[in-house]
Amino acid sequence: MEDLKLSRKEREYLRHRQEILQVALKLFSERGFHNVSMHEIAQKSEFAVGTLYKFFSKKEDLYLALILEKAREFRSALTAALQTPGDEMKKIRTWLEAKIRLFMDSLDFVRLYVAETRGGSFNIKAGLDKEIKKNYEMTLKEIEALFASGIKKKLFAKFDPHLLAVALEGISNAFLFEHLEHPDKHWLDANLILEIFFQQVYTGGAHG
Repeated sequence: MEDLKLSRKEREYLRHRQEILQVALKLFSERGFHNVSMHEIAQKSEFAVGTLYKFFSKKEDLYLALILEKAREFRSALTAALQTPGDEMKKIRTWLEAKIRLFMDSLDFVRLYVAETRGGSFNIKAGLDKEIKKNYEMTLKEIEALFASGIKKKLFAKFDPHLLAVALEGISNAFLFEHLEHPDKHWLDANLILEIFFQQVYTGGAHG
């Protein structure tokens, strides 16, 4: 097992890379991707520009690494939430609470992604969309499976499980983006979202 551990040099490399990504995220989210230079990122992260280019050959590569790492982090956390012990309703609640927590802990990232997705035109976007879409579809299938299982147990009314998954993703995303527009409001609440969504869906086993 000792041989599998990273060397000091490798740990240092990863630490420096993460420092660069964090600085870039802050600058990109504040000013936009196109308004930040590699020189500014190097200066703020206290690295020489030449050192920065050893980690990322161009600004687009840095942005792509930043977005994909965050997307994979989200994917891992949400998958873990869906695997929490309990019935289907408990798993869905835990997933939604995790999604809200990730969103609130990553507002700089979310603002950046939303801004650049709406207005971005540089050609790395195609590859980015493919990765994000794959993660979305995998999560959707996991939620769909929970609805299908819950319907069999008569916890949920008999709707198409796929459409239920799409609807829950849709309403939760709507609340998340509404929070971006109105952060002073207190609408971003898992209980409220679930109450609205499950009014016509959750039966608790009361009927078939």
